[in-house]
Amino acid sequence: MLGTGNESEETDVFELLEFLSNNTRRRILELLSDEDLYSFQISRMMDISPRIIGKYLEELKKLGIVSIEERKSDKGPFRKYASLNQAFSLIIDVGQNTFNVKYLPTSVSVGKEKDTKLEITETALKIRKEELRKELKQESVKIRDLISKKINELKVLDERRQVCVEEINEAYNRFNRIIEEIVPNYHDREIYRRIFKIIINRSDNRVSLSELASWMRMWRGELHNRIEVLANQTECIIIKEDRQGEIWYSI
Repeated sequence: MLGTGNESEETDVFELLEFLSNNTRRRILELLSDEDLYSFQISRMMDISPRIIGKYLEELKKLGIVSIEERKSDKGPFRKYASLNQAFSLIIDVGQNTFNVKYLPTSVSVGKEKDTKLEITETALKIRKEELRKELKQESVKIRDLISKKINELKVLDERRQVCVEEINEAYNRFNRIIEEIVPNYHDREIYRRIFKIIINRSDNRVSLSELASWMRMWRGELHNRIEVLANQTECIIIKEDRQGEIWYSI
């Protein structure tokens, strides 16, 4: 599930990308960002079979983006409402020697209130609507200005981020020019790059043989032998073995 930080989250991110590749699925998320809906409502709004809508909602539920719960509707019978419960950003960097997909939850819960749909009198309903109209009039300008301000702040951050990405790509270019001259074998270069890219975001500056072997789909013994050759070629790879017998590599 996304946002949990477990090992399967990377797979879930790519499942989310696959889900968002379809315009119909993106539209479902857009509708749920406005209000909680049940599948038949979404079906009517999009003119698509409720069965298909239900299938897409279950996929979003599996990813942890949507919650589905049974509630009493304003029309009487209980219905299964879908609500967006995970606000997030997806950031994709693609460049020479760079491919990163980041899932960044911006909140644990969107925080919509779940209306119990209690029966109220017509007079009370009119009073409540009048109160809401006044609140909307007062808050619209404040909310508009706040959102505009934050959008402008995001634009500034995006510009700074673009500069950082360009600098990262240039650094990778320098890195690759050097490694291509030192290491003649393409597969060995890929092993070195993988070690480098994994540890670059780790405070302990290391990666285990088990993790590398799983990622690169190689036998541990074969991979370790190649890394030992790489360590001699580059004089950069440090190899250590812990008390449990696990082998670790750092640069």
